Amino acid sequence: MTEDWVVLKQQVKEASDIVAVVGGYLALRPLGPTFKGLCPFHEDNRPSFDVDPRRQRYRCWACGKFGDVINFVQEFEKISFPEALELLARRAGISLESVKNSTHGPSRALMLDVVRWAAEQFKECLLDSPQAEAARLYLGERHLVGETVRRFGLGFAPGSGDWLVVRAANAGLSTEVMEQVGLIARSQQGSGYYDRFRDRVMFPIRDMRGVPVGFGGRILPNSAIASRAAKYYNSAETPLFSKSDQVYGIDEARQAAQKEGWLAVVEGYTDVLMAHQKGIKPVVATMGTALNERHVKKLRGLVSKVILVFDADTGGEKGVDRAMEVFVSQDMDLRIATLPEGLDPCDLLVQQGPEAFKKALESAVDVFEFKLRQVWAKEAGQGLEGQRRAVEGILSILAAAPAERSVKMELMINRIAHRLGLKEETLWTRLRELRAAKNRGDKAAFVSKEPEPSQPQTAPAAKHEVELLEVILADADLLEQALAEIPLSEIEHPGVRRLMEGLANLALEGITPDLDHLRGRIDNEKLLAKAQVMQDRGSNLDPTQRREVLTEVIERFRHKRTQRQSKEIKNQAMATDDHDQAIEILKRLRQNQNRDS
Repeated sequence: MTEDWVVLKQQVKEASDIVAVVGGYLALRPLGPTFKGLCPFHEDNRPSFDVDPRRQRYRCWACGKFGDVINFVQEFEKISFPEALELLARRAGISLESVKNSTHGPSRALMLDVVRWAAEQFKECLLDSPQAEAARLYLGERHLVGETVRRFGLGFAPGSGDWLVVRAANAGLSTEVMEQVGLIARSQQGSGYYDRFRDRVMFPIRDMRGVPVGFGGRILPNSAIASRAAKYYNSAETPLFSKSDQVYGIDEARQAAQKEGWLAVVEGYTDVLMAHQKGIKPVVATMGTALNERHVKKLRGLVSKVILVFDADTGGEKGVDRAMEVFVSQDMDLRIATLPEGLDPCDLLVQQGPEAFKKALESAVDVFEFKLRQVWAKEAGQGLEGQRRAVEGILSILAAAPAERSVKMELMINRIAHRLGLKEETLWTRLRELRAAKNRGDKAAFVSKEPEPSQPQTAPAAKHEVELLEVILADADLLEQALAEIPLSEIEHPGVRRLMEGLANLALEGITPDLDHLRGRIDNEKLLAKAQVMQDRGSNLDPTQRREVLTEVIERFRHKRTQRQSKEIKNQAMATDDHDQAIEILKRLRQNQNRDS
């Protein structure tokens, strides 16, 4: 570390109060001379995390993590020490001129600056530009007032295709950094760049501290490209942004959530905006994904109770199943609220006011009870077979959870037994069987075991083909390498091949090859639902792990290719009556085997 960095480090530590910084990430409460909270670095069931303002240190008495304010930011944000140092320096208003040449490549702080700059450009355009008139009308039709629009920093991206590219060039911003944070992309011909967001109302996605890290874009209903573009389009996975990790509105909801002790999770941006506009502040939304462990870990630092809000139309069945998996393994009170049929939260708030929405939240039931009622209503009238399916349905979800025999699991099994008049040991035995079956066939579960009646049953996808999709859907930048090494014709599973062909076609057209764009090209909802699961799994890997998995997958395809070629050569040798020709064929077979060894 250079002398300049050493000086900067000391300045940053003196200017950064650890309680204020950590309190920007976690809920802390004073306890004597220190502050207590749930540790973000392990599954903390009681406050084990201690922040000491006198020593400017933190320590977890359970997992042993400790350090100063820079160490905390580095650990929590999963960034390098210089990046954490620079992030805190900017927060404290400390100049980086003396050290700006000491780093290599765009730093996290610089990327955040670029995203913040873009958010301001979009915001100014929405508020002032004639190009944004249709966007302003659209927000007015959604009953959003100016104060809400400004508080959440909404913006507009014009449809020209290079509006932001031109403004960035005029501002002297690096195209490399603009591309890295997912604002622009290189054209297929390689001759220039284009805006990734076009003709969309822009929703800045801000972290818990209120710093923009990415964007969600809603295509205008009357846009010329609305028929062929995804309705909602998120930032691509970047070093700053992962949609499986971010929660929209958390910066605005955080303080109220800590005060109230609960947080409601809805499905859309405008649902969040309208709830806040109507005075119900502890409301956030996930980024088009089901609630997962990463979300829960983030929210557990703020509240002990989360309420998932579903429209009556959707029933939230898939979301409830996923929430149950999370509920079993996490120390959290997770509840389900259902809205009146035909209304989403925004519509309910506009048409019936905040009291109707509050009533729905107050009547929320715990996720397990909700699922029991849901399954029982569907199957109970179908006799013994219906009851069997009901039990299987619930136990199959519990089998997907990592917990084995926790107190929470004991209580749920007891409730099922009491409700259905079954022996608990019978349920435990069946649960163990389902868990074992899932562990054996987790990767093979890509295809539903109950295909559409009009379709023949499809064999499960091979593990390496599933892993290929997982990493590509999580990181579109890996597609080019995959296509260069793996001919699409070698992908045996039709579902995997169809998704990969769709991604390849998007790339050829100069469109970002991700799941958001793929949704507009594929009308098979079951296949897209499986693709979402694949993407979520891939997103749980860090970029290095994804590249390693892709390397292993490519090697597996090569091995299978060699095996096929060897088999074909062997068949040729067995089919010929010419001894000399057979010898030559067998030489080729050995050469082929040597290449694979």
